[in-house]
Amino acid sequence: MSAEAAVVRRFVHRHGPVAWAHAAAPGVVGARTWHYWWHAHLVHAFVDAQEHRPDARRARLLRELHRGVTLRTLGRWTTPFYDDVAWMTLALQRYDVGDRHLERLVRRLDEAIDPAVGALPWAVGSSLYNAPANSPAAIALAWTARRGAAVDLDAWVAATLDDPRTGLVRDGIEHDVVRSELWTYNQGVAIGSALALAETAPDADSRDAHLDRAAGLVVAVEHWCAADGGLLPSAGGGDGGLFAGILARYLAEATIRFADDRTNEEHLAVSRRAHRLVRVNADALWERRRGGLFPADPRRFAHPEGDDLDLSVQLGAWITLEADVAASAITS
Repeated sequence: MSAEAAVVRRFVHRHGPVAWAHAAAPGVVGARTWHYWWHAHLVHAFVDAQEHRPDARRARLLRELHRGVTLRTLGRWTTPFYDDVAWMTLALQRYDVGDRHLERLVRRLDEAIDPAVGALPWAVGSSLYNAPANSPAAIALAWTARRGAAVDLDAWVAATLDDPRTGLVRDGIEHDVVRSELWTYNQGVAIGSALALAETAPDADSRDAHLDRAAGLVVAVEHWCAADGGLLPSAGGGDGGLFAGILARYLAEATIRFADDRTNEEHLAVSRRAHRLVRVNADALWERRRGGLFPADPRRFAHPEGDDLDLSVQLGAWITLEADVAASAITS
């Protein structure tokens, strides 16, 4: 069974012309919970799959999921959490259907930037300023007329959260105290923001500076994972089930972007490094699936209980496998 089919069969429920996904397999406490930001990644994954394997039935289900988000948010499409809003903005940009909600989300991100800090708070009224709010927001804003704000957010992350010892991105800062946790998805969106800013750069110097940052992050991630054969750290179930998949998505983008210039050996080496990380993790997840389930941790086989029954875990695996499809298409 494919990762996509497993997610649809276990978690996605249709209700007339709308659809949404439950948070876990039937029988798990809280299984019917609806998660806004998980749905952002669900929509994103469906769009990736549609690009790789066009299918009219998937396109119809994607429209139903879109209506489901509209219904569940009472047409507002926003939450008090700016990281969630950033993820949904990226999903709608990827969907590219001229969604009228998109400008509202982009404006909400731009207006939420605290000028005294130079960054977005994690949520309305929060004193936490973190990478999972600011880097996705930078990616989203980079593709709009608000690119200047994206440049500022990306620079704030680099100056405030980059770990000088490892080159990795730390989680956030609250009351002038840096949260030192290193999560996979923070590395992914930092790579993604650098790539988006390189793509939209006004000149070659700016483009190269952003590409250098993306390349440095790929190398830092490779060193981080080297002791484990390239397998990405696991963050378990719940929200953590998505973390490694998000990094894989942006490693695939790095694979594609750095493969563009066939005459630049340094860029080609970065592309190969990024692709190897995606491939190693996709292969491990595929080889350790059991009974249509993928494991939360690619170092072990899937279990029919616990974290592996979370939508986030199965969706994270699906994102990783789609990332491998995208990266392999450009390097084959």
